[in-house]
Amino acid sequence: MALVLSERRWLRFGAFSAFYFAQGVPLGLLSVAIPAWLAEQHASVGEIALFTSVVSIPWAFKLVAGPFMDRITFLPMGFRRPWVLFAQGALTMSLLVLALTPFDVGAMAPLMVVGFVTNAFAATQDVAVDGMAIDVLPVDERGRANAFMAFGQVAGSSSFGALCGTLLPLVGLPLTASFCAATVAAIFLLVGIVRERPGERLLPWSSGVATVRAEVAAPSIVDNFHDLFRVLVMPMSVLLVVVSFAYFLRGGLVTPVYTAFAVQELGLSGARYSQFASGMSLAAAVIGVVIGPYIDRFGARRFLLGALVTGAVFHLAAGMLADDRGNLIVFGSLAIVVYVVGQVVFITVIALFMNLCWTKVAATQFAVYMALANVGIASGGLLFYPVADHLSFGQDFLIMAGLFTVSAAGLVFFKEGAHTQRLEELRARAVRK
Repeated sequence: MALVLSERRWLRFGAFSAFYFAQGVPLGLLSVAIPAWLAEQHASVGEIALFTSVVSIPWAFKLVAGPFMDRITFLPMGFRRPWVLFAQGALTMSLLVLALTPFDVGAMAPLMVVGFVTNAFAATQDVAVDGMAIDVLPVDERGRANAFMAFGQVAGSSSFGALCGTLLPLVGLPLTASFCAATVAAIFLLVGIVRERPGERLLPWSSGVATVRAEVAAPSIVDNFHDLFRVLVMPMSVLLVVVSFAYFLRGGLVTPVYTAFAVQELGLSGARYSQFASGMSLAAAVIGVVIGPYIDRFGARRFLLGALVTGAVFHLAAGMLADDRGNLIVFGSLAIVVYVVGQVVFITVIALFMNLCWTKVAATQFAVYMALANVGIASGGLLFYPVADHLSFGQDFLIMAGLFTVSAAGLVFFKEGAHTQRLEELRARAVRK
């Protein structure tokens, strides 16, 4: 039986979840386990912020891959699938290189360089998978699909965050990173056996034909960027970028602040914190899957606004309680709520950005949206680095509450229907040409 994404919903949900799981593997290692180990080795909040910011930079510049994916295709194997194969294979190799990299809190440069490269391939794979999802998923499945995809990434990052956080002090980086590479390689095999549409080739040398497409790639890179610019500057597109950028600035503070607070203030070990953070992330992802159908039913914007307001309130509470050692149980409860809020924001922002995309430049357009969000994360960390060691944990949480509030205020003015109408007019003009 041929496995074709366009023909089977269960395969779409399962395959995209697995592809996102592969992205989560290096995230768990680089953004959960290693920062926790650094905190346990008495690295400062600023040093942890620098490490996490540097290795996350490729996610901010993944838009570089988008124009090539929209322009350079091998349609007999699918519109995006060849790029997914390439990126998944390169991600496997980079994790093997990471296994050979020195791991020393006093000399983090080699680790940051290889971590940067590893995330570069993970980000490339993300662009390809997102482009494939936009192309293959029906609009009425995107809320549920994004819930499953977000679950896949969080399942990967949380399980490998906990696992790698436990393995690092026991067996070291070489065996830990090698296990990560083996997992990503297994998912690479899955990419090799599914097709986007019926009749396409599995491999370059196998039999198959390209599917006829209603929209074709622009005749040149210049035309591609012209089409991209026209859709990016639409008012609702610009507004949602601003909303998400403000929210993701907070992302640059989350890992160093939460990790240092848990390990250095509350006294958790690096492995214990990795397990806690991973467990909370996984639980939040499960909740995201449960509410996915309701996001499709009631609208992503409504859920996003509720999550942003909730996040602002609970970060404000965390800021007021962070310096009170007698309220640690209360603070732990607040942290759980914040994990759920973060997952809802992740799901709904992706769904809204997908709905803003024009199919013919979808890979580049969506990559720009996600890259700008990740620019926010990297920028937040780099801006936080110089002042991190001069602020209290309470002040850190209050800053995050302010960023939630800015995002929620901007979202009030977002009207998806207005963008949809403009996009239909743009498509109609393109067809007439």
